[in-house]
Amino acid sequence: MKDTIILISKTMVKSFMIWLPFTAAIFMSGCASNMTAYYENLRGKIDKEDYKGAAELIDKSQKKYGNNNILMFYLDAGIVNHYAFIYDISQKNFEEAKKVFDYYYTKSVGAAALSIVYNDSSMPYYGEDFESIHITVFNALNYILSGQDNEAVVEARQADYLFRGNYRKVYKDDGFVRYFMGLVYENGGYLNDAYTSYSLAIRAYENGINGIKPPKDLINDAYTTALKLGISDYAARLKSKYPSAARNDILKGYGECIVIDYNGLIPKKVEKVIQIAFFRAWAYASADNVDSSDMQDYETAKSAALSAFANDYVKAAFPAYERKPHSVYSFSIESPSLKNKTFSYEAQDLALIAEKVLESQIAKIYAKTIARAAIKFAAGKAASQYVKKEHGDGLGALTQLAANLYSSLSERADTRGWNTLPENILMSRFYLPAGENKITVEFRDKNGVIVKTQDLTVDVKENKKNFLIVGSPK
Repeated sequence: MKDTIILISKTMVKSFMIWLPFTAAIFMSGCASNMTAYYENLRGKIDKEDYKGAAELIDKSQKKYGNNNILMFYLDAGIVNHYAFIYDISQKNFEEAKKVFDYYYTKSVGAAALSIVYNDSSMPYYGEDFESIHITVFNALNYILSGQDNEAVVEARQADYLFRGNYRKVYKDDGFVRYFMGLVYENGGYLNDAYTSYSLAIRAYENGINGIKPPKDLINDAYTTALKLGISDYAARLKSKYPSAARNDILKGYGECIVIDYNGLIPKKVEKVIQIAFFRAWAYASADNVDSSDMQDYETAKSAALSAFANDYVKAAFPAYERKPHSVYSFSIESPSLKNKTFSYEAQDLALIAEKVLESQIAKIYAKTIARAAIKFAAGKAASQYVKKEHGDGLGALTQLAANLYSSLSERADTRGWNTLPENILMSRFYLPAGENKITVEFRDKNGVIVKTQDLTVDVKENKKNFLIVGSPK
């Protein structure tokens, strides 16, 4: 970033406080642009399934995140190391992320006032509830795939704790998380907890925000655990509501395979900008979506140039999600040990959850952004009028220019988030004989056409749930 030098004469001393935040705004603008370029690079590596390369990029980029974004660093490092099957490092990163979440939960938001003066990005990133809860999903898998089933159960109990209370407006519960934790409990031998999770999962799917119906496998799990525990009245009610419910005991000499695919990448948060500039003879207004770092630099330059010539200038920036197309919509499994192919189903839609959470917050974000724009506008007008009265029209106009530029360059939408989450999660479950089995994963596009295959060897443990993560092309 090139140094910005501002010469101030003695008569400009009283307007110095206008120029100081302007200089700071230029600095913040450049930093935001650098993070946009960084995430384009990082998501590009994930697109290519270069997970180790992505993990190395994150590891050497911690300083780039800065103190305000330390939570994002641990979330990104945790999930990318999970994608790369580096489970011990992923566990450590997720544990650090939990500590940051806990710290921010109990800490008063002292930076809120600063966000009124500059922008929301001047505050630490506190994270979303759905992000906090999904740490337990990925970390439970880290432990299971490392042979630590009891530690995975601890993650399930943490998820239960995080769901307590009904203070959330939109993300009140999550069918997939409950469903997955039921599998974790059952795998660890905690049948009562598994039954509770499965029954809560069905209710959460039915009433949740991800738009997914309770999967057939989940209904069978709830039905089976209810029968095993002698809870016949619940089993009967479930059978009445879902007539296809069936008992699904693992046969002797077999184990269950649970294949999980992290599909696509969660939509990017982009900046939606509204600019209004009043000139002597006419008014100019524009609304733009800002995405890539190059476009962000262009929009910054355009805003600065526009504000330089305007008598009055107002800019407001809001976050919005932008989905990225991807090639895979489902997958199928075939194996010499299977009579028929098994097909995946969507178990989680993180993209829709993220969009609905933001939608529930947008009125508050709009109000805060407009208030901030009004404060900046009023402060700029007051300062320019004061300087004009004290030092004449020329310096008054210069002060107005500085105020306009500060308003333009300091206004940024908060586009931060857990940018390395998948768009959705696909699952497939089936039974294989205990021992070594070969399977082929066929990834399919929206028309059912196979776009990639992956051959794997699975060592199936008898009478256990055997979890397997696969990576679909983005």
